[in-house]
Amino acid sequence: MGIKILFTADNHIGISYSSFQKAQQELLNERMESIHTMVEYANNNEINLFIIGGDLFDKTTIQDKKIKEVAEALKKFNGDFVIVIPGNHDFFEMGDNTLWNKFKKHTNSEKIVVLSDYNIFECSVGEHTINLFPAGCRSKHSSENNLKWINHTSKQTNNINIGIAHGNVTGLGIDHTDQYFNMTTMELESCGLDLWLLGHIHVAFPTNEVLNDNPRLFMAGTHMPDSWKYKHSGNCWHIEIEENKNVKAKKVKPTEIQFDEKEFSINSASDLKTLEQTLNNYNKSKSALRITLSGRLDEEQSLRLKELLSANENDFLTLEYYNHISRKIDLKLINQHYPNNSLPHTLLKELLEEDTEGIAVQKAYEILEQLSIKQ
Repeated sequence: MGIKILFTADNHIGISYSSFQKAQQELLNERMESIHTMVEYANNNEINLFIIGGDLFDKTTIQDKKIKEVAEALKKFNGDFVIVIPGNHDFFEMGDNTLWNKFKKHTNSEKIVVLSDYNIFECSVGEHTINLFPAGCRSKHSSENNLKWINHTSKQTNNINIGIAHGNVTGLGIDHTDQYFNMTTMELESCGLDLWLLGHIHVAFPTNEVLNDNPRLFMAGTHMPDSWKYKHSGNCWHIEIEENKNVKAKKVKPTEIQFDEKEFSINSASDLKTLEQTLNNYNKSKSALRITLSGRLDEEQSLRLKELLSANENDFLTLEYYNHISRKIDLKLINQHYPNNSLPHTLLKELLEEDTEGIAVQKAYEILEQLSIKQ
């Protein structure tokens, strides 16, 4: 019988969501609730190892009650071990009053292990001996990764050898300043391990939902998206290593929360209908949506747009929009602004009749408005 792993990373418990005033508390609650969801999934699926690849916490100065809350959630895992490595946000520091020392006091369990040293951690799962090779962080930034000790350490090929690291991987993530423990896939492969579990990059890798082709490298992504920067769904990996060390895996979604950005050009009633249908396709209570609107609408259509946005605002987890739509120039607007038979009125009316696209009359109207303001 093989072993089962649930792999997560970049949970960033303690993130503030300060830019989401309306949905802040709900997002904070859901971020913690998703930890419970993963533990529950692990218990229901007889997971042996619950592995966290760094940045379980958002920073090293987390409130004690939040550390305790995370510890209590992980203590409910029924499998063999919870394995945690420090990431670059929650890097390991020595001292009694430090994050990981507090965490260990709250877990008070030999089953929850923080791998802060660069040594092999050997554990038994059923008939299997697992050797874990941690490469966590002891600082927020570094131009060097922490793989060298693994490369220089002999491996027991009869055991299952798993590396757990936190940092950027060249070609899979972006590190323009070379300060996030950069690794290359060649360096990882040269370590001679059976499997790599990596944190730091907030997007899951591989991209497939289900894998049966013996993958050897996994990035967990973040278990819950935290901003419009990350439009993918939350993710963790259910990984199974068979007797012959063949690896298969599937993605697990700990939350339905999603962030998304859209751009819409609205110039007609048909475009308004398309916008309405698009909004209705979202799971609104679980969606943070930011939209940018452009185009030209007449008075009635502008009112319809305002009503549509207003009707959806409270349904979405959060809905932000940037409205760059200009007022469509029609005869009603011309009559409102300029006396009949005046030069501006005559000019705009003739342009309106000749310009089916409305571009020329729009430009002329804007110029006249600017001249009026200057006078």
